[in-house]
Amino acid sequence: MNQIQTAREGVPRPNPRPIPTCLPARLCSLPGVPRDKLAYTPLPSKERSPRSLLRQFCAAPQFAGIDPKTLLSQRRGGLGVILLTQDDYCARQAAMYLTALLLGMVKKAQPAEPELPDALAWLEGNEGPDLKRAMLVASPSLLDPTLGDESRRDREISVKLDAAAALLVTAPDGPVLSRRLIETLPAPQDPGLEEHPNCVFVALHPQQVDRELVEELRFSYGYQVCQVGLPNQDYWQRCLMGYVTELLGPPAPDFDPRQVVAALRRYRGAAFEETDLERAALWAVQKSRPLPVTTQDLIFPPLALESRGREQLEAMVGLQEVKETVKRLCARLALEQRRALAGQPMAPACRNLAFSGPPGTGKSVTARLLAQILREEGVGTGRFVEAGREQLVGTYLGQTSPKVAALFEKARGGVLFIDEAGALLSSRDDDAYVVEAVNALVRHMELHPETLVIFATYPGEMERLLSSNPGLSSRVAQVLDFPGYDDETLWKILGHLARQDGFALPETGKAVCLDFFQKLRKQKEDCFGNGREARRLFQGAVEEMALRTLSEEGADTLTISDLEQAACRLLQSGKTPRRSIGF
Repeated sequence: MNQIQTAREGVPRPNPRPIPTCLPARLCSLPGVPRDKLAYTPLPSKERSPRSLLRQFCAAPQFAGIDPKTLLSQRRGGLGVILLTQDDYCARQAAMYLTALLLGMVKKAQPAEPELPDALAWLEGNEGPDLKRAMLVASPSLLDPTLGDESRRDREISVKLDAAAALLVTAPDGPVLSRRLIETLPAPQDPGLEEHPNCVFVALHPQQVDRELVEELRFSYGYQVCQVGLPNQDYWQRCLMGYVTELLGPPAPDFDPRQVVAALRRYRGAAFEETDLERAALWAVQKSRPLPVTTQDLIFPPLALESRGREQLEAMVGLQEVKETVKRLCARLALEQRRALAGQPMAPACRNLAFSGPPGTGKSVTARLLAQILREEGVGTGRFVEAGREQLVGTYLGQTSPKVAALFEKARGGVLFIDEAGALLSSRDDDAYVVEAVNALVRHMELHPETLVIFATYPGEMERLLSSNPGLSSRVAQVLDFPGYDDETLWKILGHLARQDGFALPETGKAVCLDFFQKLRKQKEDCFGNGREARRLFQGAVEEMALRTLSEEGADTLTISDLEQAACRLLQSGKTPRRSIGF
């Protein structure tokens, strides 16, 4: 296919001088050391010239806000840099390149590649391999144990922080800077020791910036501040084409890298990073398909365990306002992501929600589906953590905040669902346990904006809950009402449940079911379970059918008699007081 035909079909013409992309910043484990505590990133080999590294760095959109020449010329002997970032991988890649460029400037003799160290011997300060061509990536809790999670405090690791060419201190969440950490950091060396400079980087997400400590690093230790952005779609496409060409050769003429990147981002969600593009190419190599590679060869299929979350939500009966809100929320998050990738400023919107409604109206199911939908749309991790008062409030003062922190860690980037949040309300305004729990929730909602928090309460409790703390109402974007179902809607829910399990309701069964719901409402009053009652009736009818078909031949089909007997039994059980076992 010639170039004119290719252009007419909408496929980009090959560029005679392709725009370069950066080398991947791989995170390698150290034997015997938790990876979230300490790891290392190999630097580019000495064979790569500083000129080529500088060209790659300057061509990457995520580093458009960094002038490496000015940064390296204004250092005080060593290089101290605070990286303001939204992505840990991009911060690691920036630190890797700046270190390599500095080493190229001072012509420092280095081994070509780091050996895999014996971590235990090296960490204890004994003789170990040389990591002078690598960058250590350390958790702040390694330098200051008070910054770690008290519930899973690891033993302190003794480490030579100057054993490698550079040190990067980073954490996905929680505090990073402290006085003790600043005192522990290797200080940039004196200007007279140009041949042996230290490179120290501190990566900070927006919510981790402590202005006082940042200014201390700048004024007292000569740290410079850089803004690290995010790659854009065009950059990821260039990276993908590079990996595909290197591992599989030139792709098919109609190969569409944009489609591959979009599918991979949806599949990986918030966990997506540049190295996923290489993994997609390696997966295509593993499949051993005939060359040249096509678009479909690189689209990784998710494990089909369940239908898509949006389809499940749309199939639910009613809840039109809830469905519309979920659409708007996903659209807003996708817009924030697109603008961030394009380098356009946009303040992140408050995404936390409150669900208000009687029991059995689908609050828990909707929250779980929302986590799945955010994952499938590429704007969430898909994690779903459900918690009640017992998971939030400690048994003594001071225990609550660590429990709340652990819940946010489990739900990071997903959904934290606070069920029956009205239990956090107390008849006493001075209940210290409740005050501590609500304050901890507000604090962590501020520290973890990537996690969607959903409060679920019964009608009448939501207003009291939001007014219990001034910061809580400002961090909840919207209150969604889940109204109780009328009898006609419960009949539709019953039919939906039957179809899900492969059953059909008898045509004459509607009158029986409507009569059952009316009588049960009068019997239970405020305790009526809405959709749960429809599920109980359906399960009861299936049980009656199961007993009947033990002695009858024929298809397993629900009959009007099954519904009548189930309804009668459930109404009778509601009147009969329950007796304790053994009496």
